[in-house]
Amino acid sequence: MASLDSLTVFVVVGLFGTNAIPHVVQGITGQRHMTPLGADSSAVANVIWGSTNAAVAGVLAWSFRDAISGATLAAAFLAGVALAVGLASFWSAENPQLPWDATD
Repeated sequence: MASLDSLTVFVVVGLFGTNAIPHVVQGITGQRHMTPLGADSSAVANVIWGSTNAAVAGVLAWSFRDAISGATLAAAFLAGVALAVGLASFWSAENPQLPWDATD
């Protein structure tokens, strides 16, 4: 049975791994997209941010490689799918607005 620590780490692996995808894709297609560096970050900034997310996921997975099991892989997968569905739902809204961008 996987420990709570291992499951938690692999949830984080799934979140960082999934978050890497849109940033790398937007970046390599020359599109601007928001990153923690700014709301309208350049394509290069997105590739760097996405690659950083992928590196965090990889380092965590490697560091906890002895804990890889069906349960930890499922935790990573489910966390990644949950984030992907949440992002797809948010960004497909008619006028998506982040809380800090809301105007009253």
